[in-house]
Amino acid sequence: MDTPFQNKWITTIILPLIGGMIYASSFPMTFAPSFFFGTVIGMGLLFYALAFSSKEIEDKSLWLDLVSVIAFSIGYNTLGYYWIPETLKEFGQIPFPLNWSLGIFFSLIICPHLLLFTIIHRMYRKLAVSSSSFVASVSSRNIIYALLLTLFEYFTPQQFPAHMGHSWMQLAPNLGLAPIFGAPIFSFINFWLALSLVSKVKFKRWDVLSFIVFSLFLIINISLPLSRTQRNETISHQVRLVQPNIGNFLKISSEKGQGDAFSEIFNRYFRLSTKESTKQIDLIVWPETAYPRLLNSKNMSKDHRYSPKLIRDIMKNTGAELFTGGYDRSDSKSKNYFMTEYNTAFHFSTDGTLKDKFHKIKLIPFGEGLPFGPFNQFLSKYIQNISFFANGEKLTLFRTNKNTPFVSAICYEILFSSFIRHHLNTLEINPQFLINLTNDSWYGMTAEPEQHLFLSKWRALEFALPIVRMTNTGITSVIYANGEETKRSGLFVEEVQDIELHTSVREKTLFQKFGILLTFILGVILLLLSMGIKKLRTSKN
Repeated sequence: MDTPFQNKWITTIILPLIGGMIYASSFPMTFAPSFFFGTVIGMGLLFYALAFSSKEIEDKSLWLDLVSVIAFSIGYNTLGYYWIPETLKEFGQIPFPLNWSLGIFFSLIICPHLLLFTIIHRMYRKLAVSSSSFVASVSSRNIIYALLLTLFEYFTPQQFPAHMGHSWMQLAPNLGLAPIFGAPIFSFINFWLALSLVSKVKFKRWDVLSFIVFSLFLIINISLPLSRTQRNETISHQVRLVQPNIGNFLKISSEKGQGDAFSEIFNRYFRLSTKESTKQIDLIVWPETAYPRLLNSKNMSKDHRYSPKLIRDIMKNTGAELFTGGYDRSDSKSKNYFMTEYNTAFHFSTDGTLKDKFHKIKLIPFGEGLPFGPFNQFLSKYIQNISFFANGEKLTLFRTNKNTPFVSAICYEILFSSFIRHHLNTLEINPQFLINLTNDSWYGMTAEPEQHLFLSKWRALEFALPIVRMTNTGITSVIYANGEETKRSGLFVEEVQDIELHTSVREKTLFQKFGILLTFILGVILLLLSMGIKKLRTSKN
């Protein structure tokens, strides 16, 4: 028989560790199907380990709660982010076993919102399960916790935000509330359900309201399926997606100036881009950093002769426009390449003249820069494997040859809801689609490309914004505003897709206008309802 000490450590470490793994199972994996309730059950095991009641808080130190969160993060990281060591090996040239050791340390920052919530919750003991008459009912307490957790999840910066409610994407296109409330409402419902399960198992108290609301929420979403576009009147563009499948060795060699590598990349892009088509191509799209040489957007926008000959030849051959990733020269005069380049999306017209460009704003920490502010320039002298790109400032509103407005986000910028919302709201005209240029080749044959695609879909639903997702090695497809996709390209295959992209004049969704505010208001309404039910029951007794 286990001693109380052993039971305590099983609860403190083992349950959250298993919970983290179950939480990760809600997201795409290469070896098993996704589990819809994984986030709820996994988070429920963590909540079971944490101290919520006044007695538990008195008996259990804050440090043990933090250990539980770290254990949850380790389980989540081990199953959900096992591709990180592969990234460190390819992107940072960090060999085995150091790459795996560093991958484990990612557990310390994978769930910062849970660490922050745990600390602040323990500081404000009045919100504990048996404390205040203001939150006397189990439903009221769970609603408050779920709302706080949702706010912490939304506002706390994260490296790869796979949120509590994102598992609902498995039900797309039956997610009618997504353009109204965005992903936060789905996180709120899942947090509430997880807390309710713990209330029953741990404290023997039913939170009936949570199960009623969850059922209604599910029914409403299923009964209000989303459409591919906001309106029936659509504009059609013939888009060619060129997935070249250029490996990292070849890519890096070309960027270092090796002639054979240049020739191979140029020939591949020309051959794929100029393939015969039964219809006139309007727009050819290449992936992130596709063109390997440093370009100068100021010169190319003045005279098409400054644009690369490869691009001018392809435009002449196809009569199409080109949208591609590449490197743009910045105004920095740094001698050690610190912020001398932008990771850029370029839009070329049919004669090869640069129409416009977008400089990536949100850079990948430890890959495209360091998160150390004024110390970065000093460190750049000694750390050679990081690009140290300059930051862009705003989204660019591009226009196709049919005058259709669109925007672009590069790589993992697409994962951040508040980032996309903020920049969309700075534009005077609503774009009709978004092009997401990505290079996931660093992650190998892992679940990362599937996870990246899965989480990107939420931006399409939240903003009713079709997304053209163009990658180097896969997965390439078009995501419509209801979460449906066109045919996917395979991983690590050379492939060309000619897609008829339908877009419509788009109005701002309620989520784009109000963000998480609507979820907060709904949470407060449910809290008042719970308190009213409790008061009514008390008066009857």
